[in-house]
Amino acid sequence: MKTLRRVAPLAALLSLGACASRQQVPPTTPAPAPSQAAASVVQSTEGGFSVAIPGPVSEERRSQATEVGEVTLHTFIAVRPEADTAYYVSYTDFPAAAVSQADPRDVVARASHGALEALGATGLSSRPLMLEGFPGWEVEGVSGPRHLRGRFFLVGPRLYQQLLLHPEGKPPQDAERFFESFRLDPRVTAMLTGARRS
Repeated sequence: MKTLRRVAPLAALLSLGACASRQQVPPTTPAPAPSQAAASVVQSTEGGFSVAIPGPVSEERRSQATEVGEVTLHTFIAVRPEADTAYYVSYTDFPAAAVSQADPRDVVARASHGALEALGATGLSSRPLMLEGFPGWEVEGVSGPRHLRGRFFLVGPRLYQQLLLHPEGKPPQDAERFFESFRLDPRVTAMLTGARRS
């Protein structure tokens, strides 16, 4: 299913690569702001997830054409310009019929490698993982002086992406917390997996 790898966050990640030199520009098509469940935990009711991410967080959505039709990429981005570090979480819903034709592990593996390719990054490591019973994939790579770490999960027809971009050799202290804090809303996952069976 080559199409899914094309939803790697090209524009967002490329703009994050210059995060030390400028602040994040407000999105041109703003979406409702995510609610704050705690001081540094973003909870997206619509997205069906929560994650610990440093504020402030900008949220945007944009349409993207794919071979299976137009999809919407929902993104949540936090930038620390002083540390040249950016945190990124996104989700994209694909047509259930298209996803049902593919092996979920293949989808997340292709998406993760697509993200590396989008940045022109050289892969350092790659491994399968699971999140609450759903297939995932983790990759690490380098693109110039920056290190990229990403996790990708497929829940029914929804692809979640979690990315961290920072200077090589200088991961932020909250890197593990950012990745390990990602949680799914059981009500949303039930809806998504039900959609896949229909």
